[in-house]
Amino acid sequence: MQVSQSRRQCREEARRHSCRSSCGLHPGVQALVGGYIGGLVPKLKYDSKSQPEEQEEAIKGEQAVSKDKNAEEKKRLSLQREKIIARVSIDNRTRALVQALRRTTDPKLCINRVEELTFHLLEFPEGKGVAVKEKIIPYLLRLRQIKDETLQAAVREILALIGYVDPVKGRGIRILTIDGGGTRGLVALQTLRKLVELTQKPVHQLFDYICGVSTGAILAFMLGLFHMPLDECEELYRKLGADVFSQNFIVGTVKMSWSHAFYDSQTWETILKDKMGSSLMIETARNPTCPKVAAVSTIVNRGITPKAFVFRNYGHFPGVNSHYLGGCQYKMWQAIRASSAAPGYFAEYALGNDLHQDGGLVLNNPSALAMHECKCLWPDVPLECIVSLGTGRYESDVRNTMTYTSLRTKLSNVISSATDTEEVHIMLDGLLPPDTYFRFNPVMCENIPLDESRNEKLDQLQLEGLQYIERNEEKMKKLAEILSQEKTTLQKINDWIKLKTDMYEGLPFFSKL
Repeated sequence: MQVSQSRRQCREEARRHSCRSSCGLHPGVQALVGGYIGGLVPKLKYDSKSQPEEQEEAIKGEQAVSKDKNAEEKKRLSLQREKIIARVSIDNRTRALVQALRRTTDPKLCINRVEELTFHLLEFPEGKGVAVKEKIIPYLLRLRQIKDETLQAAVREILALIGYVDPVKGRGIRILTIDGGGTRGLVALQTLRKLVELTQKPVHQLFDYICGVSTGAILAFMLGLFHMPLDECEELYRKLGADVFSQNFIVGTVKMSWSHAFYDSQTWETILKDKMGSSLMIETARNPTCPKVAAVSTIVNRGITPKAFVFRNYGHFPGVNSHYLGGCQYKMWQAIRASSAAPGYFAEYALGNDLHQDGGLVLNNPSALAMHECKCLWPDVPLECIVSLGTGRYESDVRNTMTYTSLRTKLSNVISSATDTEEVHIMLDGLLPPDTYFRFNPVMCENIPLDESRNEKLDQLQLEGLQYIERNEEKMKKLAEILSQEKTTLQKINDWIKLKTDMYEGLPFFSKL
């Protein structure tokens, strides 16, 4: 009763306090009274009926969250377990294939075993490390000594896939790179023609590594993989230009509006399939005279930034990681189709889950990429020389009075700015030692487009390329002299010792198969 009366008094006091506050009572008094009232008013309690229901709902909510977490954890563990099982299965399958190969003595059966292991490693590249640990390389190198061409070819392919490399041709690594540039690639052909004339050797015998972008990739494949003479290359090059770049302007403009490609991409694909067949990049390693060859494209659907992608005819050794995406399990025609998918000219190319465009969008001068790839292949071998071929450049300070440009012109300007090659040239020229880096890229008297197909303009390109070589004859002779140098006797001995060590790892040199 006294407590109730006290509460009424407090409420009455609070009412009077409120009235005085509205009349301008001093803030300090308000705080004092408020603190006094606060201490007397008891804390509110939950209603006894609603409390169990809320607690029950809270418990159910916690149980639901716990179930979701448990389900997610079970799913994560299940996926992890599946990955472990899959990895164990791949490793066990790899070991079984290696052991089956090592037990085989019949050369014909050996070929089947080698190819079976090759297919397995193409599908599951992570198995290469297990194969190496099982000492497959020494056995393959000994198999390569058997005088059976089919067996030797199969062994060369799987060795290239695993990432094993033979010694370089000269005193150090020799690299050839060819820029993109459409039919202007005729300019680069003139430089190569002079080089072959001076050295008396075909291009594929002069270099350890050949890399190209777009039209440069076409030349790299014709010279490095198909070993075509330069006259045939030029003839085929002109024919390709006439077949691919012959397009009615109105038809091309209509195509541009709905496919973003002025030329018929399907026709280009058909030509590539007809000329290159269905062989995989790695299969070219069967030929002992083929150098390492690569084509560069640009992937545009992995993140915001476009990324260079390297189509290789070799693999990297287990544990060696290139900075660049790529693979050797693709067909040759797919590599050229992806590398040459220039926006505005050909449609972008979907390959697996990746969307490819012209490699020149990120690396139209692939010299730095080629140097990195070679260091992954031959980490302890010095660079002897790198030859970088441009497709001509046009420099003009003349301003025109145009107030409007077409969509095609806009795209051409974007491509020209994105495919600039001189920045890489300036960097390498300043960093590399003298007589190591050779760049050939003439200044043209006319801005000839990438899709030029008129014979008179192509003849002009050829003539300007020849005139440029004449002006740089001393530079060409210096390069030819470097490329003609033979290995020293000490280098040959070291190469022989390394081969024997790789062949008979942990075994005496006279061991037999």
